[in-house]
Amino acid sequence: MNNDEQALPVIESCDGCGACCLVVTSPPFYMVFEEMGEEAWERLGRERPDLLAELQADYHARQRNSGPFYDTPCLWYDPETRRCRHYEYRPLACHEFEVGGEDCRDARRRAGVS
Repeated sequence: MNNDEQALPVIESCDGCGACCLVVTSPPFYMVFEEMGEEAWERLGRERPDLLAELQADYHARQRNSGPFYDTPCLWYDPETRRCRHYEYRPLACHEFEVGGEDCRDARRRAGVS
């Protein structure tokens, strides 16, 4: 571990941060429905087809324009509140992201959020 990693404080809450959302471009749903099906993706289709359509339209637009597919803020990220606009529908990857963990500190470091 280098000095930058040690100097970055461990946080206990996502409030006022949003660093992990700044580089994922769109919510990281798994769209493969074998053993580890993405329940949130299926729920989104049932309960909020408008949001599912928004995600699909954004993805297709990025395909037509050759990206970007990463290193831009998540489509659902609200820069004013620094929170997810559709938190209740966030995918498994977002549910499991450990606040204060190594990936959290890495995201904060890359985003310049302390």
